[in-house]
Amino acid sequence: MALPSYAEAIEEKQLEGGARDAGRYTLIFPPVFPSSRRPSGHEILLWSPPERNRHLDSSIFLKLDEACDQLTGLAGYYVPLVIFLAVETGLRLEELCALKWQDVALDARRMDVAKPRWPEGHEARTVVLSVRARWNLECVASALQEDDRYDPDAPVIPMTTTAVHKALRIVENHAQLQLTELFFEALHRDAAMRFDEAGLTKAEKDVMLGSALRILPGSHEDLISIQDKLDHHLLDGRTYEEAKDGIPLIPAPQLIRAREMMAEWGILKIEEASPTVIRHFPNVVLRVLAA
Repeated sequence: MALPSYAEAIEEKQLEGGARDAGRYTLIFPPVFPSSRRPSGHEILLWSPPERNRHLDSSIFLKLDEACDQLTGLAGYYVPLVIFLAVETGLRLEELCALKWQDVALDARRMDVAKPRWPEGHEARTVVLSVRARWNLECVASALQEDDRYDPDAPVIPMTTTAVHKALRIVENHAQLQLTELFFEALHRDAAMRFDEAGLTKAEKDVMLGSALRILPGSHEDLISIQDKLDHHLLDGRTYEEAKDGIPLIPAPQLIRAREMMAEWGILKIEEASPTVIRHFPNVVLRVLAA
């Protein structure tokens, strides 16, 4: 059967973008199949991570994809998302676990981070969502809405920090990572180096990372500047408006419809919704963080 027209269009864009886009985002259809977080041998031949001056070696994210496949239940859904958001936003685990959906403005690409309990000098702040972080969160929200379990007052990550730490230790062991620091601290430092790559000023990095002695909320102009720099870095010097028609990310509602159609054709199995099964939860592909 023919793919829906929007799926064909996205597929064509991926082919036009070639290995670069396949590595930077994710392929549209492989992630909807079971056990597909890992790249195929063909994909690895097509694309290899560029050399970057970053805190974490790019090969680590391929290992993390494989390790996350070992997780079950809600951890299998949310731990890859936690890792992805930590690198893309620079938020700490406690901040991510405290986020509620009402704190996330997908259209505006903003996320409100509550005032931490410590240090006392830090205030609540707003951070910018990257193109990829926004898309993953949109897919999660749409999946929850489809199962009638979306609640603005609910946490984005419905796991305690203790449960996430436990799952991360499992991931770290499976990936056989050789780190000289705590895993999440390594992710935080990697985020900082990515912000350096994008050209963020020290003040802008402090807003994203919450790392200054006294963090105050960034101004509207600060946030626009941060967003523009992140977009230019990811999109080869273009703004999101200039690049959006060529970005191979299918809108979340359309992705759900495509999955349902594939289930009808018998080429995709979708489990019944349950407390530990979210039928259309996106497959968060960590290998894109190598780009």
